[in-house]
Amino acid sequence: MDSADVTEIKRHFDTATEGLRAEVTDVKRYFGVVAEGLESRIQLLAEGQAQLDEKFERRFTALEDRMEEQFEETRAMIRLSYTELDRRMRTLEACQADLESRVERLEAR
Repeated sequence: MDSADVTEIKRHFDTATEGLRAEVTDVKRYFGVVAEGLESRIQLLAEGQAQLDEKFERRFTALEDRMEEQFEETRAMIRLSYTELDRRMRTLEACQADLESRVERLEAR
């Protein structure tokens, strides 16, 4: 190989290297654009997720409040029922005591 062949090979490699550098630059630019687009979409998804989280939190809180209100109403009804049952039980116990007293008096005669 003479120096002309070496120079030709070097020129060929230099040309190929420049072509590869240009393609690498183009690929980097393309992927930069793609990455920016993806970042935008990811940001939109994150914002949408945050909005859904807030919406679910509001609905969950409203549901908890409503359930607590219903539980309190149920407790109040149970207390009222218990009070009424207790009153009726005391009345029956008083009647039973009165009847037992009458029976004892009748049996004592």
